[in-house]
Amino acid sequence: MVSTMPQGFGSDIIDWMNFAVFLNAWNLNSHELSQPDGGGLWQALDALLEKHILEKTRSIGSLVCSPSDSFSSLVQLITEPLAWHLLVIQSHVRFCLPSGKKKKKGGLAEQSTPLLSNAARDSIHSLCGMVEEVANWIREQISRPEDEIVDATLSSFRRNEHDEGPGKVFQILERLLSQIDKDELGDRICQALKSWNPVDVSRKIAIGNSMVLSEFLCICESKMKSLRALKQQIAQA
Repeated sequence: MVSTMPQGFGSDIIDWMNFAVFLNAWNLNSHELSQPDGGGLWQALDALLEKHILEKTRSIGSLVCSPSDSFSSLVQLITEPLAWHLLVIQSHVRFCLPSGKKKKKGGLAEQSTPLLSNAARDSIHSLCGMVEEVANWIREQISRPEDEIVDATLSSFRRNEHDEGPGKVFQILERLLSQIDKDELGDRICQALKSWNPVDVSRKIAIGNSMVLSEFLCICESKMKSLRALKQQIAQA
């Protein structure tokens, strides 16, 4: 089943989740959904999304101290499989509700609609919980004082655990700055090093992170707005 995909898929897990979303969408037009377990794939997909989105959100903690690929994966989870799944749900709800229901030759059996509507309700509730937790995490990050983030960034970069990446570059530049040898480095490099300020760099990183988080929050709030609209649409049907 989709919900038991092996961990070995690694970064390919998002591709597999995208595939599962489209497989579920394709199944919505098949007669198999009239079977008692027709919502099984849908439930497994919800469980898979919830597992990876919430695990990723809770494992990141502070954005300053987390690898950038962890945050990128979280953004990708929201903007790809979850977003596609939401579109499928919106289409399904329009089909199932009396006001938007269409008759199709060879279409879904009438008795399958209650099962699918329950699956849609469960899915909307599940997605709301996921996106809300991610949005709350983003708000928590954005609300932190800038000076606190700058200090945390400096502290993170100065720890002796960076073998590569920005932390390692930061340490090399700080070391060069503390022992500038004009004869060894030359005028141009010395002038460039003198103009480099670790606090200013950390502040620019903090500002950049805040901008990225704000954009991501807008995406999450847009998803929440769509999910609330679906809830209201179902409640009024």
